[in-house]
Amino acid sequence: MPSPSLTDSQMNPIADALRAGNKIEAIKLHREATGLGLKESKDEIEAIEAGLRAKFPDQFPAKPAGKGGCLGLIVFGLATGLAGLGWWITQA
Repeated sequence: MPSPSLTDSQMNPIADALRAGNKIEAIKLHREATGLGLKESKDEIEAIEAGLRAKFPDQFPAKPAGKGGCLGLIVFGLATGLAGLGWWITQA
Protein backbone atom coordinates (compact mmCIF):
# COMPACT_ATOMS: atom_id res chain seq x y z
CA MET A 1 0.00 0.00 0.00
CA PRO A 2 1.60 3.30 -1.03
CA SER A 3 2.17 5.92 1.61
CA PRO A 4 -0.16 8.89 1.69
CA SER A 5 1.54 12.08 0.56
CA LEU A 6 3.14 14.14 3.28
CA THR A 7 2.90 17.91 3.32
CA ASP A 8 5.99 20.02 3.88
CA SER A 9 4.80 20.82 7.41
CA GLN A 10 4.62 17.06 8.12
CA MET A 11 7.83 16.15 6.30
CA ASN A 12 10.09 18.82 7.85
CA PRO A 13 9.96 17.47 11.43
CA ILE A 14 10.45 13.92 10.10
CA ALA A 15 13.51 15.00 8.13
CA ASP A 16 14.85 16.92 11.14
CA ALA A 17 14.46 13.83 13.34
CA LEU A 18 16.29 11.70 10.78
CA ARG A 19 19.13 14.24 10.47
CA ALA A 20 19.44 14.16 14.27
CA GLY A 21 19.71 10.36 14.15
CA ASN A 22 16.34 9.84 15.85
CA LYS A 23 14.65 7.28 13.60
CA ILE A 24 12.14 6.26 16.29
CA GLU A 25 10.86 9.82 16.56
CA ALA A 26 10.63 10.01 12.76
CA ILE A 27 8.57 6.80 12.67
CA LYS A 28 6.29 8.15 15.40
CA LEU A 29 5.75 11.41 13.50
CA HIS A 30 5.11 9.49 10.27
CA ARG A 31 2.54 7.26 11.94
CA GLU A 32 0.74 10.29 13.38
CA ALA A 33 0.72 12.05 10.01
CA THR A 34 -0.35 9.09 7.87
CA GLY A 35 -2.22 6.69 10.13
CA LEU A 36 -0.08 3.81 8.85
CA GLY A 37 1.02 0.93 11.05
CA LEU A 38 4.42 0.53 12.65
CA LYS A 39 5.91 -1.73 9.96
CA GLU A 40 4.65 0.39 7.09
CA SER A 41 5.89 3.61 8.68
CA LYS A 42 9.27 2.04 9.46
CA ASP A 43 9.65 0.96 5.84
CA GLU A 44 8.62 4.41 4.60
CA ILE A 45 10.99 6.18 7.00
CA GLU A 46 13.89 3.99 5.87
CA ALA A 47 13.10 4.88 2.25
CA ILE A 48 12.83 8.58 3.12
CA GLU A 49 16.11 8.42 5.04
CA ALA A 50 17.89 6.72 2.14
CA GLY A 51 16.64 9.39 -0.23
CA LEU A 52 17.69 12.21 2.07
CA ARG A 53 21.12 10.64 2.67
CA ALA A 54 21.64 10.33 -1.10
CA LYS A 55 20.52 13.89 -1.76
CA PHE A 56 22.14 15.58 1.27
CA PRO A 57 24.96 13.34 2.55
CA ASP A 58 26.64 16.20 4.42
CA GLN A 59 23.55 16.68 6.62
CA PHE A 60 23.83 13.23 8.18
CA PRO A 61 26.48 12.04 10.63
CA ALA A 62 28.67 9.26 9.32
CA LYS A 63 27.60 5.85 10.52
CA PRO A 64 30.08 4.45 13.03
CA ALA A 65 32.38 1.90 11.42
CA GLY A 66 32.55 -1.46 13.14
CA LYS A 67 31.31 -1.28 16.69
CA GLY A 68 32.88 -4.68 17.30
CA GLY A 69 29.64 -6.50 17.89
CA CYS A 70 29.59 -10.17 18.74
CA LEU A 71 32.69 -11.06 16.74
CA GLY A 72 35.00 -9.40 19.26
CA LEU A 73 33.30 -11.24 22.11
CA ILE A 74 33.58 -14.57 20.28
CA VAL A 75 37.28 -14.04 19.55
CA PHE A 76 37.90 -13.07 23.17
CA GLY A 77 36.03 -16.15 24.40
CA LEU A 78 37.94 -18.47 22.08
CA ALA A 79 41.29 -16.97 23.06
CA THR A 80 40.47 -17.23 26.76
CA GLY A 81 39.22 -20.80 26.34
CA LEU A 82 42.31 -21.86 24.41
CA ALA A 83 44.59 -20.26 26.99
CA GLY A 84 42.72 -22.10 29.73
CA LEU A 85 42.94 -25.35 27.79
CA GLY A 86 46.68 -24.87 27.33
CA TRP A 87 47.13 -24.27 31.05
CA TRP A 88 45.03 -27.33 31.90
CA ILE A 89 47.06 -29.57 29.54
CA THR A 90 50.37 -28.41 31.05
CA GLN A 91 49.08 -29.15 34.55
CA ALA A 92 48.05 -32.71 33.72
